[in-house]
Order: sequence, then C-alpha cells, then structure tokens
Amino acid sequence: MFKRVSSLLCCSMLFSFTADARPLAEAPGWSATINLNVGYVSGQNQFSTDDDNQITDDLNNNGKSSSSAIVYPLLRVDYTTRDLKNQFFLGNSRENLGRAQFQYELGYTRAISDRSKITAAYFPELPLLNDTWADPYLVGSARQKTDENYQGGRLRFESIADSPLTLEYVYANRTVDNEQSGVSIAGLSQSDIQSLRRDANLHRLIAETFVPLSRKWFLAPAVAYTTAKADGSANDFDQYTLRLTSIYRSGPHVFTLNTEYGQTKYSGSNPVFDMQTQKDDKISLFGIYVFNEPFGWKNTMFNVLGGYNNTDSNITFYDSKGGIAALGFGYTFK
Repeated sequence: MFKRVSSLLCCSMLFSFTADARPLAEAPGWSATINLNVGYVSGQNQFSTDDDNQITDDLNNNGKSSSSAIVYPLLRVDYTTRDLKNQFFLGNSRENLGRAQFQYELGYTRAISDRSKITAAYFPELPLLNDTWADPYLVGSARQKTDENYQGGRLRFESIADSPLTLEYVYANRTVDNEQSGVSIAGLSQSDIQSLRRDANLHRLIAETFVPLSRKWFLAPAVAYTTAKADGSANDFDQYTLRLTSIYRSGPHVFTLNTEYGQTKYSGSNPVFDMQTQKDDKISLFGIYVFNEPFGWKNTMFNVLGGYNNTDSNITFYDSKGGIAALGFGYTFK
C-alpha cells in the first residue's frame, strides 16, 4: 500500500516553487508543517502487494486491478538560523514534493545569495513502508511479501550563480530483504536466478530551469538521467526522462501541472521471458490546486490533487498503471 501511494502521491503543503528572491524562511527559529490527505488510489501491476494480487495464474499478464481509500500525512520540521541563510530540516522536501516525488529526509540548506542555494540531504531506510513480492514470478500459489528498502542522499545546487539553471545529483541503494526471484521456475540455472536479483545502486542526474511566461504563469522544464547497477544483470538499466512543470499563481490560489515522459532500457536479458531485454515507456500526469489561508484562516492551506501514470513494456508482465485523487488540509506552526 505505502509503496503504491508514494509512487503517485505528492502534496502541496511545502510547495513553494518561485523565481522570486526570498529567504529560506520568514523568520528565524523553528517551524513545522503537517498536511493530512484523504482520498482514493487504484492501480494494476504485478508488483503491487495488495491481497487481491497475491496469486497470478500466469506470467503473461500485468496483475489484477486493485483500489482502496487512503489516509496519508506528510510532515516537515525545520530550524532556520538568525541570519536566514542556514536551514536544517527533517521530513519532506519542497522540491521533491513539487515534482511529485516522495521521501523523508534529514538535510541542510545554505543560501548563497538571494536566489542561489545548496541543499545536501540524506534519506534513510524506513522499514515497513515499502514492500514487494519475494518471488514475483511464482505462479498459481500465494506470493510472499518482503521489505524493499531504499537509502541514499542527494546534492542540489539551485539557481547556480543566480541563473535559472539548477543541477541535482541523487544516489540510492536498493535492497530486497528476502530475494527469491525466479527460484520457483523449473529449468532456471543458478546463474539465471542470480541475474534476477534486484539489489542495486542507483544514480540520477537532473538539470532543470525556470521560464517565467508572465507575473503569474511559470514553466519549469527538466531532463533527468538515471542508471542502475544491480546484483542481477537483468535489472541493470538506463533511464531518460523529460519533465515539464507548469505553475500558475493568482493571489492565494496555486495551480500546478506536472507532465513526464520516460524511457527505460535494460541492458541484460531476462531468463524468465525467453531471454528478452526489457524496455519500458512511461507517461505520468499530476495536477494539484492549492488554496492558501481559506476563509481567512491564518497558516492553513487546502489542496485537491489527482494523478495518473502508465508504463508500457515490451514484456506484458511489467506493464503497469495507476491513479490517485485526494483532498488535503495543512497547517504551519510558527
């Protein structure tokens, strides 16, 4: 459940994408923001650990559809120094949420000038939040869940030399606790089973810029390259992503639309699927509306969000799709 939600969910509570010069905070000291979302999420993919998807009859389908209601809180706590140039934070980062990505971090941001700043952050393993099937290729019997963990860090240089250019590097280590991929398939050799291991080191480079179209409307195009070196060669890949974020602000209202297209090319053949080499094309759309301080309630915000993603693979087993719709309400403690 959490994995499915986190791959789709972004929340507006911390979203503050703007080209205007501004300090890291309005005032020094502690502040905290919490946002509670309730909604509905649905999806279809073989790696969803929903109970309805526990048994697959064959490997020529992309799993059973599932849906459920969600209640999902997001949180950020930060401390800003008296000069408003240094900030320590714990929780969800503004830039990740703004581009529909979810993770909890412990980090530090240093303001270099009115617009330029550097952020360094670490995201730890969070047990019980992500799970997967120990052997996703088991047919006709109940598949067993196991934890899938990520940890790593990132370095972000925003508005380099007060220009519109931002660069970011992200490293993550993925581990699957009880890796059993392929052990249920008769005829696979030990080297074939080894090639299916999912533990991996991932590296991502992101370049993005900021284009003001008017005083209220902004575009933020970006390109990203991700590479993974896994313990199993069938899970090595290179991924290329194009992203366009559009932001419209009018008084207390903020409308955001995030569109992405990505292509993932795997370098190793997959012994489960006649030694085919996997190739995926993914599109995603994510929209959010934010109403700041509704009804004059200070330090509050209301949001409506919706998203959809679809992955089309040359191997049907890896096709996936999902959607989310939610309402949220947030409050900032200052």
